[in-house]
Amino acid sequence: MFDNRNKFRKAPKAGDNVRAVKGSLTFREKYLNVAFIRNFWRSTKKATRYAIVIVPVVLLLFFGIRYAVIKAYRMEIDNITYESAHKIISRGQVLDMLGLHDSINLTELNTGDWERKLAEHPCIAAAHIHAELPDTLHIEIEERIPVVFVEMESAAGTGTRSKLYMDQNGHLFPVVPELHAKFANSPVWYLQAADLAEFKPGAEVSEKAYLPIVELVAAANHYTLEEIPSIREIFRPKEWKIILTLENGAEVLMQVYDIKGQMERLAMITEHAAAEGKRPVSINVIPRINPTVIYAKEAKGTK
Repeated sequence: MFDNRNKFRKAPKAGDNVRAVKGSLTFREKYLNVAFIRNFWRSTKKATRYAIVIVPVVLLLFFGIRYAVIKAYRMEIDNITYESAHKIISRGQVLDMLGLHDSINLTELNTGDWERKLAEHPCIAAAHIHAELPDTLHIEIEERIPVVFVEMESAAGTGTRSKLYMDQNGHLFPVVPELHAKFANSPVWYLQAADLAEFKPGAEVSEKAYLPIVELVAAANHYTLEEIPSIREIFRPKEWKIILTLENGAEVLMQVYDIKGQMERLAMITEHAAAEGKRPVSINVIPRINPTVIYAKEAKGTK
C-alpha cells in the first residue's frame, strides 16, 4: 500500500539543487566573483567573434539588396563592357552604330535587334550582346580580317577600277581607311570572272579560288621582309598557276600545290641573292630541286 502511495511522486531534477543554492546567494556572491567574471568574458569574446563575421555579411546583403531594388526600380543599365576579337573596331564606334550613348532603360533592351544590326555591318563577322542584371550590358564582336585587296583583272582595261578586301573565308567587304590602316600594304589579288558571281561587298569568292591565296598569304607572313619582300600583286591566270609580283619588282612563278615548300625555296633564293648582291627579276619556285632564277642584267637563268 505504501509503495503505491509514492507511485506518482516526481524525482527532483538535477538542476534544482543548484538553483536553490544560487537563490540563497547575495548579488555580490553571485556576480562579483572571479569565476563569473571569467565565464562572462569568455562568452563576450565568443559573441564578439561571431559579430565580426556576421555583421559585415548582413550589411553587405542589406546594401546589395537595396542597390538591386533601386536599380530594378530605375530600370536602367549604366555599365557597358566591350570586347573586340581583333581590336579593329573601337568601343565608341560600336556604340555609335547602336546609338547607345546614355543609360539604357530595360524597357528598350533588345539584344537580338542590336546583334543583327552589328552583324549587318560589312566589316563585322559576328556579334553577341547580352544583359547581366541589374545594370550591365556585355557587347562582343568579331571583325573581318583583311587578307588581300581584291580587284577584277578585267577592270584595268575599262578604267573603272575599285578595290575591296577579302577575309580568310572568301567574303568581300569594303575598305574603310580609318579601320584598316594597318592593312594598307596588303597585296592585291586580281580576280577572274569565274572566281565569283558579282564583284560587290558581301559577295563570296569560290572556295576553290580563294583557298590557295589565303594559304599563300599565311605562308608569306611567317617570313620577315628581309627574307621575302612584301607581295605587291597576285595573279592566277590558270587554275594551277599563281604569279606574284614582289615589292622589289621580281616576278615569281608558283603553283597551287605545296605552297609552303615553294615559299621556303623563295626565301632561300632571296637570301642568297642578297648575300651575292644580286637582284632577281624572275623566279620559278615550282621545281623542288634547282629552282630557276634570272637576275637583273643577266641573259640566262642561274641555278
